[in-house]
Amino acid sequence: MSSLEIVLITLTSPQRYTLLMTPKGEELTLKGEISSHIFSVNREVTLYHSSNADSFSALVDKITNQQGDNLQMIFVAKGRLGCTLLNAKKPFFTFEDQQHNLLAANKKLMWDIEEEEHDILCLNISFSFLSRYLPDDHSGYLDLKKGIELSKPAAFSKNNLYITPEINAILNTLKSSPHTGFCAKLFLESKVLELLMLQSSQFEQSRASETTYQLKKEELNRMQEVKEILTENIDTPFSLRTLAHMVGTNEFNLKRNFKIAFGTTVYGYLNQYKMEQAKAMLIEKDITIAELSGKMGYKYATHFTSAFKKYFGYLPNKLKSGKLSLLIFAEELAATLEHFLIAMV
Repeated sequence: MSSLEIVLITLTSPQRYTLLMTPKGEELTLKGEISSHIFSVNREVTLYHSSNADSFSALVDKITNQQGDNLQMIFVAKGRLGCTLLNAKKPFFTFEDQQHNLLAANKKLMWDIEEEEHDILCLNISFSFLSRYLPDDHSGYLDLKKGIELSKPAAFSKNNLYITPEINAILNTLKSSPHTGFCAKLFLESKVLELLMLQSSQFEQSRASETTYQLKKEELNRMQEVKEILTENIDTPFSLRTLAHMVGTNEFNLKRNFKIAFGTTVYGYLNQYKMEQAKAMLIEKDITIAELSGKMGYKYATHFTSAFKKYFGYLPNKLKSGKLSLLIFAEELAATLEHFLIAMV
């Protein structure tokens, strides 16, 4: 019998959902009765979230005791995560704040978190799941495949990638998903596909930038500081000159280095962050469009509405009414698949 297991480890509300299916893909009820023919293949995706010492121990235990050819999509929103091969002097991989990657980990790795207070999300996906979407000649795919075949740790990207506002919004929805059962499975797989598409897109951008210019750690830290200034003060306008002076650089270096680090311009990143935050607030909170536009730093609600529609393709009041919830979910899933296929061409 095949199975799908979704496990979410949090501080407040652990949840566990299990969907059992026959080998033919027929869903079973708790009593073991066949209820419907839904799936034709078995897919396994598991989510773990750690934010303190206890949940981190559980996360590491889950990663190291995975059976089969599993991969780990690791997102470190806060903290510093390291993994070292047994008896090795140097870390195999280190994740800083706001970094992510896709690894083929195994029991040969020792995991360590430097900060007790952290925010780490790990998605375990089967290699067969990944094989459905990445081309056979993709360099990142080949590195992971080789690692699995040789029983050695491997990484999708040589350098860690940075968490963008779009990725961060997806991670937040995964941490607080209200879905259960069959809907939870669909929701989780759709979000994993979105993350895989964004991860692959960033990978291609990072490969292109490797041939031109590599940022030193000091410059990466400066760009990280700029990002934090922007996201923690979204209602405050900053000029490029002001931002540059705040982190000890100049406008030219700021524009160039920020795009290398995050794949977009300073204001492009800020706009993306604002729109993703606005969407989340419209869904989760009881807030008016006027209030929201002020929080996003807009003087006039009409300007915010126009920017929102330009970014998402629909007006914010449509989302607030709840009429578009299912439609948006279906459209976003279709768009994710389309963008992913285009990115892989």
